[in-house]
Amino acid sequence: MDDFSGKTAVITGAASGIGLELAKQFGAAGMNLMLADVERPALDRAEAELREAGYPVSAREIDVRDHDQIIDLDHAARDRFGNVHVLCNNAGVGAGGPVADPDNLEAWRWTIDINLWGVIYGCKVFLPGMIEHGEQCHIVNTASMAGLGSAPMMGPYNISKYGVVALSETLSKEMQIMQTAVGVSVLCPAFVATGIANSDRNMPDDVRATLPKRAASSGMQAQIEAMVAGGINTEVVGQHVLDAVRNDRFWILTHDESKASVTARANDIVNSVNPSMRAGFA
Repeated sequence: MDDFSGKTAVITGAASGIGLELAKQFGAAGMNLMLADVERPALDRAEAELREAGYPVSAREIDVRDHDQIIDLDHAARDRFGNVHVLCNNAGVGAGGPVADPDNLEAWRWTIDINLWGVIYGCKVFLPGMIEHGEQCHIVNTASMAGLGSAPMMGPYNISKYGVVALSETLSKEMQIMQTAVGVSVLCPAFVATGIANSDRNMPDDVRATLPKRAASSGMQAQIEAMVAGGINTEVVGQHVLDAVRNDRFWILTHDESKASVTARANDIVNSVNPSMRAGFA
């Protein structure tokens, strides 16, 4: 896309973290903003902040696991601003647990429903309208370096992010075949300083009730929180995304130091080397 002024961006998971930064970047570029998030108080704060900055903005509380709510978001965006030009399927949560654990199935389902099905629903709902109006458009799907290399103890997160990468590659090729004006990018950051380590703040009570209580979990949680807190600033990620949309660049890898792990994994695949910790993601 070479013209953002007066166009409209829809961003899920927009109340904080990467999503809020994406809204700031696109707002500064001259776009109308439709924010969506499940966390109402944070969403209200984000909407107020962006409005105070002078950006045309509207917000809607939604759960991306619900297809009908995504349809409502599409209607709300078009009613408020007209055609949608940028869609950021960004809502996501971080959750894990060993594959062998029989008691974390509902947490896995919750993670995959948000991280993967939320992106699928977003593409399915918004894409037809973007193709139909024929103006320059772009879809940004938030995956992770976890979609390019599988760390242990992060099964549902890895699965969902691999799925987002596969969906995005498929969609990019389909848009080329159909000769549409819709570009596609997939965002694959490593650690970013956001609140994703505390995703369970939005976990439904019925899912939380199924989780086993283990003493070791608190230590692991602290380690994860420390790694996330030491991640790059969201502004860096937002700038990468804006540049990718402007230049129609598919892969958005925000951490140069992580690229070696992608190459190592690819070499292991073609050389039939079994997975190892060496081929994880940084």
